[in-house]
Amino acid sequence: MWQYKVATGACVFVAIFIAGQTAQLHGPQTHGFNNSRRGICSLEVPTIDLIPPEERQHSIPRGNGSRVGYSKIEICCNGYERVPHSHLVCHPVCDDCHNGNCTAPGRCECKRGYVHDSYHKDCIPTCPHGCLNGVCTVMGTCSCNAGNTLSPDGRYCTPHCTGGCGVGGSCTGPEVCSCQPGFSLDKKTNKCGYHCEGGCGEGTCIGPNQCSCKPGYRLQGHTCVPDCPKGCANGECVGPNRCSCKPGWTIDGSGSICTPHCRQMCLNGDCVAPDQCACKKGYAPAPGARNSETCVAHCPTGCPNGNCAAPNFCICNPGFIKESKGSNNCVRRVRRAVRLDLIPEAVLLGH
Repeated sequence: MWQYKVATGACVFVAIFIAGQTAQLHGPQTHGFNNSRRGICSLEVPTIDLIPPEERQHSIPRGNGSRVGYSKIEICCNGYERVPHSHLVCHPVCDDCHNGNCTAPGRCECKRGYVHDSYHKDCIPTCPHGCLNGVCTVMGTCSCNAGNTLSPDGRYCTPHCTGGCGVGGSCTGPEVCSCQPGFSLDKKTNKCGYHCEGGCGEGTCIGPNQCSCKPGYRLQGHTCVPDCPKGCANGECVGPNRCSCKPGWTIDGSGSICTPHCRQMCLNGDCVAPDQCACKKGYAPAPGARNSETCVAHCPTGCPNGNCAAPNFCICNPGFIKESKGSNNCVRRVRRAVRLDLIPEAVLLGH
């Protein structure tokens, strides 16, 4: 009768002493090869706690524990739980082990056709060829994620891009196009097309870095620029056969040359830049003249007693004459005395 009460009381007091940490837990019992004993541990508890209160006034048995006053009882080890309605059968505990078998505490072995998902910590269906961008269903087919479409054989999920990705592009994600080298993405259409570095100006990109120009334009490098066949000297070609001059320059009658404009007339010179004159050959800027707008004749050797009237040509002052023919040196004129005795008498008488 006492033994029966002890066995009955064990179920009542085990939890109390586990919580109070007053008992000693020993390793699992492994008697022979009986798997039903797996996960069973022995626990030493005070023998008095195994006796019903009304029986405690009698003598307390010594117990079968390693210490006096303690007895061993069997419980499920940590990580195991008792199978309901069994004498003492303990099974390992796994938090999530759907579609699998819990073979040890926290260790789930998936059934055939399932694999362990480390993210969800559970067994999920598997497809022989995988199921990228989708989830494998129990039927072995893929259920695609949003933005992906199922292949005709039901084994693959591929990203979907509305209207495709154009030339040189591939759909790498839901509504995401990736372009090959030499192609670029048009943000307005979300499609790939030929890419020309720097654009084509007044032209069309017909291949990687290959432009086709409109009429009136020509290819310069990798872009199309306006074409002025006659040229555009001192100006800029801004349109087909159309020159634009810089400030201070005006277009001439041919429409292809920009000529400088001088507000003051260049006397004996040429207008070579806006408001800037250059003296002609044989002329030099007049003293005090700004921007050489007035040029005067230049005599390299000077004009002593005269004035430089033309390039390297002097005019003598009154009372001076050229020293010699072709000379620019002016010398004073000398008057010689007339000897009347040498003049014939007929001449003097007017005959």
